Amino acid sequence: MVSPPNPNQSDSSMKQSLDAGLAALKQQDYDRAIALLESVAKSATNQPLGTRAEMGLVMAYKATGNLQKSIALCTSLTKHPHTQVKTWADRTLTALSDRRPPKPPENPQKIPATPPETGFVPFDVGNSPPKISPTGDRPSTDQKTDLVAFEQTSRQKNVKSPQIPPVPAPPKPPLVKTSEPETSTTATDSDAPTEVPGVVTPDAYELIWRNSGRAASGWRKLKLLKLARFRVETLACTIALFLMVRFILEFLLTNVNALLVQLYIFTKLPVFAPIQIFYRDPTAFVQFMFGLLLASSPWLIDAVLKLICGMEPLGGVTLLKSSKEANRVVRNFCKQQNMPAPVLQLLPIDVPVAFSYGCLPRFARIAVSQGLLDQLTEDEIATILARELAHIAHWDFAPMSLAVLVIQTPYLIYGLVVHWEERLSGLISIEFFRSVVKVLAAGISAGSYGIYKLLRWPMLWVSRRRVYFSDRTAAEITGNPNGLTRALAKIAIGMAKNIEQQQQTSFFLEGFELLFPVGLGQAVTIGSAGLHAPLEQILLWDVSNPCRHWLTVNSTHPLMGERLKLLALYAQFWQLETELDLANLGTLESTKGKFQVSDLFNSKFWPRHPPPLVLQGAPFLGIPMSLAIVGVLWLIGGILSRTSIWWLDWLWGDRSILWGCLPIGFCLGTLMRINDFFPDIVPRAVTAPSLPQILSNSDSLPLDAQPVGLQGKLLGRSGMANWLGQDLILQTGTGLVRLHYVSRFGPIGSLWPQPTRPSDLVGQSVVATGWLRRGATVAIDLETLRSQGGRVSNSGHPIWSAILAFAAAVWGAYIIFQGEMYR
Repeated sequence: MVSPPNPNQSDSSMKQSLDAGLAALKQQDYDRAIALLESVAKSATNQPLGTRAEMGLVMAYKATGNLQKSIALCTSLTKHPHTQVKTWADRTLTALSDRRPPKPPENPQKIPATPPETGFVPFDVGNSPPKISPTGDRPSTDQKTDLVAFEQTSRQKNVKSPQIPPVPAPPKPPLVKTSEPETSTTATDSDAPTEVPGVVTPDAYELIWRNSGRAASGWRKLKLLKLARFRVETLACTIALFLMVRFILEFLLTNVNALLVQLYIFTKLPVFAPIQIFYRDPTAFVQFMFGLLLASSPWLIDAVLKLICGMEPLGGVTLLKSSKEANRVVRNFCKQQNMPAPVLQLLPIDVPVAFSYGCLPRFARIAVSQGLLDQLTEDEIATILARELAHIAHWDFAPMSLAVLVIQTPYLIYGLVVHWEERLSGLISIEFFRSVVKVLAAGISAGSYGIYKLLRWPMLWVSRRRVYFSDRTAAEITGNPNGLTRALAKIAIGMAKNIEQQQQTSFFLEGFELLFPVGLGQAVTIGSAGLHAPLEQILLWDVSNPCRHWLTVNSTHPLMGERLKLLALYAQFWQLETELDLANLGTLESTKGKFQVSDLFNSKFWPRHPPPLVLQGAPFLGIPMSLAIVGVLWLIGGILSRTSIWWLDWLWGDRSILWGCLPIGFCLGTLMRINDFFPDIVPRAVTAPSLPQILSNSDSLPLDAQPVGLQGKLLGRSGMANWLGQDLILQTGTGLVRLHYVSRFGPIGSLWPQPTRPSDLVGQSVVATGWLRRGATVAIDLETLRSQGGRVSNSGHPIWSAILAFAAAVWGAYIIFQGEMYR
């Protein structure tokens, strides 16, 4: 983005005239507004100030009844090279001409040749599409709303100059302080943005659905899905899960015996003798357990859900009362696929969720919560059940059921240990024994939670991939992609509301996240912010950030924006009006953060700052780069071994160098990015952006650490269940933001006695200071957490990163030093 030139005296005068004209327009002094804006428009032709003046004139002409001039000027703005100006002009011209988009056709023979226009102005709340009543008619927009829409869009003209190439990427809005607007880094740049355009206050926005229609009967079918590759990927991920379980189990058994050996040597007591069966290869045992868990998965998950949620059968009458269409979809789809109808189960909880599980279609179950039946409409319930039927038809529900049971084992241990520690601590009166119980419980619960997190990794790829197929199949079964769009958004909103009501994330939501239609991490952010800003605005990052696919590797579900965009494209395929204006977003992405392999051969590449994506993944990219260094050392050793220089021929094929350089490469990558990842937090530079402002920045990366200080109520679990910071959420006025906490000495340091833990401040009003990260989800890496009472909990992300880096370097050096052991 080319920065605008420094304003001269004439520019300053025109800007004063523009501000005066806009102020007069807001005060409805139209004669004075027209006189001032016309002078600016004539003097600043083809300049940002002139464009803003012309946009103001459109509104002023309309207000005075001069529609001919207003339409003529608005028509000229539709040809403007700047995307946001053009989109605003298109919408305003549509309103001036009183044109309404066509309703979904009742007769498939009369389907229009082209889908209705669906435009979207990024970051512009005022220019969001007119709200639609449940009947589908668009209400007229009054003059005051038009003025607000113009003001919010016109302020964006300070972001980019109209002389830039056509169709630019959406601008990156800055974050603003609560006390005063953020100014440009150039003191003389008067045209720099002073606020994030288009972000409304919580009281100024109301979420109203368009209730866009569905395809008429006999709609065209989508292309057949090709699932062969997906099934191979599912098998590979299941094997990876098996290998990880085997490795963890073997590691635990070996170290338990090693500990028992040391205790036996120290005490000479037979009770500490090592367990001989622990020395055996656990492969056969893990194979047997995987087969047993898969075969009994329907009944085991039934038992777990009855224990946690009090699950009960969902009668056909209950489903018919909530959604006759859902009952019809289940019956017709199962008949078409020649498979038995799944058993329907009811979860008597308020959070809207639904998921399928089982081992075979014959024993498949679909669990539906009472909250889903209450909060979704009849057609939306049908689309969600169609998604779950798709999982059963695609056979991905079986490996996911196995994975959930595998990861539930350490997760249930974590929950049960925490629960019983609280009870036993209250019953034990002797302080020494109480401390012993607390130490043992802390170690077991923390270790179990860590294993739970590790075991999720192998199945994340399948968890994300299968969602695309189920969404597509559900849209094709029902012909209602708009209904599925509303359903997914309402589920996210309902999950966020449940967290706010419960003041914490329930064990059920976290433990069964892999099976839900919407990921918990995305629901916290999108579901809470969706009530304060248009969904198109808060989903812009999901469809336009060029690095977004690299940043979802730790996500259980694909980006919500991408899913809803695909549904909008399905709606356009059937020539329907889309529920959200996402179909045309993200087609032209900015190049920020993109890294091309050809850059490595550019002589100008290395002296410059590394690309953001390269710097973001520097700790992990350092590992393959260290392998390249090992290759060079081996090559040198191989060459010298054939000469008389014998004292370096040991380099050839020395595997200790290979294994030692891996952690050293991780160390170098971590140190390379640490200053950019954790910039100094200066009090005057700390901002307090709203959640819609954070989400509006479509180009940001986690590397773009923004020092922030947000105030709100701290939500999360209390006590030992949250010692590692597993569930820390800040409830602000505009949504929920996750908080990341780590001790200066890492997870082990989090278990040590501390004056104030973050979990001690749960339920209190706090100020969270740290580094804002915008990736697939939004989170703050904490530096401090301060309550109103003055209690402070310190986090140590930069220190822990440095300790981890140096520990990796020492480990690598030790491996190289002990070279004979690795040859």
